[in-house]
Amino acid sequence: MGWTGPGQAQELTIESWRKDDQIFWDKVLIPAFQRLHPEIKLKFQPEEPLAYDSRLDARLTTRRAGDLIFCRPFDASVRMQAKGYLLPLKEEALKNFNPQARRAWTTDDGSTTYCLPVAYVMHGLFYNKKILRDLKLDPPTTWDQFYLLLSQVAASQTVTPLALGTADMWESTQVVFTGLGPNFWEGEKARQGLIEGTVKFTDPGFLRAWQMMAHLKPYMHPQQNSMSNGDTQLLFATGHAAVYPSGSWDIDFLRSTSFAYKKPIELGVFKPPVEHEGQACHISVHPDFGIGVNKNSPNQAAALKFISWLGTADFAQLLPDTLTGYFPLADHKVKINDPLGQEMMRWRSQCQETIRLNAQKINRVWPSMEEELWYANVKVINQDITPEQAARHIQSVHEKNAYLK
Repeated sequence: MGWTGPGQAQELTIESWRKDDQIFWDKVLIPAFQRLHPEIKLKFQPEEPLAYDSRLDARLTTRRAGDLIFCRPFDASVRMQAKGYLLPLKEEALKNFNPQARRAWTTDDGSTTYCLPVAYVMHGLFYNKKILRDLKLDPPTTWDQFYLLLSQVAASQTVTPLALGTADMWESTQVVFTGLGPNFWEGEKARQGLIEGTVKFTDPGFLRAWQMMAHLKPYMHPQQNSMSNGDTQLLFATGHAAVYPSGSWDIDFLRSTSFAYKKPIELGVFKPPVEHEGQACHISVHPDFGIGVNKNSPNQAAALKFISWLGTADFAQLLPDTLTGYFPLADHKVKINDPLGQEMMRWRSQCQETIRLNAQKINRVWPSMEEELWYANVKVINQDITPEQAARHIQSVHEKNAYLK
């Protein structure tokens, strides 16, 4: 298990795609752990988010990966577990996590949990309060109000109505389609139906979600095609866009970036609009990351001490205090101090919850459903294909899924 002589600190490396969070791990989270375990040194070593999965897989294959591994939810980690890369966790480490919190990192048969559940995120739309106030506009609750708001911002010719780009592709799926779509297809009901084969991507609810996406282009930046997520973040954070569809994970960045420009913007957030007033709302409350132990780590005992600390009430409170917009998956009671975080938390009592549509099981096709959705959703936003074409294409990919009856 990796033996070190007396007085020698063991060094653990944490693999992650969360490059934005380096400072928080280095300055707050790691020191908090080391105060309890001075004998263990920790190094947070993030990778470029879009390169993480493939590079990590290569390091795991050649036994060069770190001791602790950030686990994406559901299918991506299922593959790591199936290859035998992750150490199964014991019940003792998991005692503060309910089955719902564990499901994103538990085998289909429920027998093994292979990553400790850490944080979930929520989807919503950030807006610049001053821009709306100046134009005498209110945050919308329905799609008709939202389109009206975007067209009024466009008519003012002062700022970009919608901070959204398609260069990185992932936002079109993970933010727009699966983040704003659940109100069209009734959330969990349709997701479970897709898994069971009783619902199709060509059904009216999905079509209406794609029709919504086909409406957005006129309100996006003229250069949106070449704009990355970083570009649209900046466009919004510097006060040059009215609305930024994203999720709680961006709260920290938006606050710190706008401060860097010496004029913080007044941030507001509203939940994904519904089709009609009074309709039940659905929000995406998505398990974002877990942390597991590399089965080939020579420092397993030390890594498990870190895992057990991640399950404590202290860490559960430290997480939202440090990484604003990441909410703990543990059962501990925590206090959310950030006003935008509090606002998003309130939605959980007002709306029904779902997760990103294709995260669980639906990605288990080749080519992967995630990649096919990126491709189709960008094409719909850019008005290169119709909502009907996207629906037929995605349904044909879905029908190849092996687990479907």
